[in-house]
Amino acid sequence: MFTVRSTIARSEYWKYFGAQLRVDVCDNAAKVAGRSGFYVPQAASAVARVTRKLARAVRHPSKVAAWVGYRVRSRFAVPHLMSYEQAFDAVMSNAEVSIPILSAFTVNHQKIARRPGALASSRAVKRHYRQWSGHEASANIINHYYYQNILRGYVEPGQVRTILEIGPGNGNFPSILHHDWAPVRVVLVDLPETLAISIPFLSSLFPNANLAMPHEIQERGIPQEFDFAFLTVDQLSLLLGDSVDLAINCHSFQEMRRQQIHVYFELIQRVCRDGGFFFSANRLEKIPTGADAFLVDQPDPPNRMAEYPWNPHNQVLVYEISRFTRLVQLDGVAMRLERIHKMPA
Repeated sequence: MFTVRSTIARSEYWKYFGAQLRVDVCDNAAKVAGRSGFYVPQAASAVARVTRKLARAVRHPSKVAAWVGYRVRSRFAVPHLMSYEQAFDAVMSNAEVSIPILSAFTVNHQKIARRPGALASSRAVKRHYRQWSGHEASANIINHYYYQNILRGYVEPGQVRTILEIGPGNGNFPSILHHDWAPVRVVLVDLPETLAISIPFLSSLFPNANLAMPHEIQERGIPQEFDFAFLTVDQLSLLLGDSVDLAINCHSFQEMRRQQIHVYFELIQRVCRDGGFFFSANRLEKIPTGADAFLVDQPDPPNRMAEYPWNPHNQVLVYEISRFTRLVQLDGVAMRLERIHKMPA
């Protein structure tokens, strides 16, 4: 496995979660275990899901009691948050609870719902995802289908051939885009610990996919043809200028150190072609934290999305607090979609 030489790539958050993972490679199989914030969806088989839950209940009865207590408390919690399914349906149908103000400065979800490829209900999302992946659409999957709907409203599939995602986690969003926007190829940039999850997950979903691994790219560069290319944070210089049509970051800039965010913004402006797109969805404000956040002062300052080093020459297409996310969690998330404009040298 690759190591990371960068001294700014790991905030306290990533130091903590990276230490929670264990990867064992045996022959042609990789076993990933441990506690982390990754969101691998469950298999669609109801029998398999029930069997797995019963086995966990037998092994950890205390967790069953904790789960029941959580469900009871959440039922009577104030404010009462929606499920991801309820929120998706409310926003995409312009329900009053989603504050569906019509304005040139807000996303028109009703209009987006009529766009080719957009999915207008959580039921349609679950059915679509189950059909091609064989997995159940978790909350994280539903969230990424919502982001895909936003992209559908402003980006034509034919405009996108190469996608770059920075901090893709286990690869949920890249998997959806690779399937729904085909033919596209996706470059994933992340820490080695996280690539150890995304590589086996994506290869299991797409067993015939052409994968470019970090050590192969280090030796020969990024190939002309691939489905997924995996890069560590130390390999950013291998990405060619003007080679990306759509760059994405969802929910990971908020966990980084400010110096690393600046590195990635410079990368995006360099590798995206003129007229390409950059989509970001991150918390309005978040302090990257480790395991002892409630006991010890955290060293990293808060990340505020409004203070990211946005390029003033790019055209802003979307910039608003996510009306979907505000229905499912207390912390606000902003979405921003830009069209890249490059200045003459």
